[in-house]
Amino acid sequence: MFRNIKKHFFDTSTYSNDFSSFDGNMKNIDEIKYVEKLYNKRSLRTNDAIKAAGQWQSEEYVPKICDEICKKIRISKDDKILELGCGSGVLGDRLRQECKLYVGIDISLEMLKIFSKNMQTKNIINLFQAITNVVPFTNDTFDVIVINGVTMYFHNKDIFEKTLDEIKRVAKKNATLFIGENITPEGYFWEFTWFKNLSRPAQLLAKPYINFRKWIAAKNSSIAGKWKYVHKEVSPEFINTYFSKNSIEQSKSATSTIKQKILGKKYQGNRRVDFVIKLGTEKDV
Repeated sequence: MFRNIKKHFFDTSTYSNDFSSFDGNMKNIDEIKYVEKLYNKRSLRTNDAIKAAGQWQSEEYVPKICDEICKKIRISKDDKILELGCGSGVLGDRLRQECKLYVGIDISLEMLKIFSKNMQTKNIINLFQAITNVVPFTNDTFDVIVINGVTMYFHNKDIFEKTLDEIKRVAKKNATLFIGENITPEGYFWEFTWFKNLSRPAQLLAKPYINFRKWIAAKNSSIAGKWKYVHKEVSPEFINTYFSKNSIEQSKSATSTIKQKILGKKYQGNRRVDFVIKLGTEKDV
C-alpha cells in the first residue's frame, strides 16, 4: 500500500511538472501553480515552520490550537491519518504523535522540506508532493483525513468537489473527516482587516463593494487585479448537501476559539468554521 514511501520523499520525477497529467480534464492549472509558487517562495524566506505556514501567526497559539483540533477529531492511537495540504507540518507534527501512521501531502516541495528538517525523530516521515484532487493512495485506507486551512484556495468548484471525492475514496467506511478553517459566505467580509476596523454603518456600506469586486474577479480575471486570487469561501449548505447521508458537526474554527479565549474582548479575528464529518454515521433528522 505504501511501497513508494521513503523517509524523505521528494522525488519530483514521480510527478510531472505539468499538473494536467494528474487529470486530463483538470482546468485552472495556473491556480494550482500559483499556490505552489506562493508557498515555495514563503518557505524560502525561513526555516521556521510556523512563520512559513503563515496562518498560525504566533507560536504561543499553536499547542492550544492543535489540542482543540485533536479534541474535535478524537484521534485513536491505532488510527491512520492523511493530512491534505500539510505544508510545513505545524499541525502534522502534532497529529503524527497521536496515531499509528501519519501521511502528509502538499503541493509545495519547499514546505515539505521544512516539515522534514524540523522533525526530531528517527521514524519514517511519510510525505508526498501531490495535489489534493488526485490523491496517490488506494481506496479505504485512512481512519482520519484532515484538510485544514486549504479550502480557501479552491477557486474552482470542480477541483474542490474532486478533492472531496478523493477524500471519500481513500477514507475507510467509518472514517472521520476534518475540514478546518473554512471561510463562509457570511463570514467572508471579516477576512479583511480594513473591514473589521470600520464602524457598523460603514461595514454595511462596504459589504456591497466587496461583493461587487468578487463578482468582477469571477467574471473577468484580466481586470481582477489583486482580487484574482482572493480567498474563496465554502458554503455550509454545499458541505451539508455533499455529505447529506453523514453526520456533520459545524463549529467555530479551532483557531478562533483559542485566540478568543486568550485575547478576550481584544480579539478581532475572522469568522471561519470547522466541519467534522463522520462517515458511516447517518445525519440526525
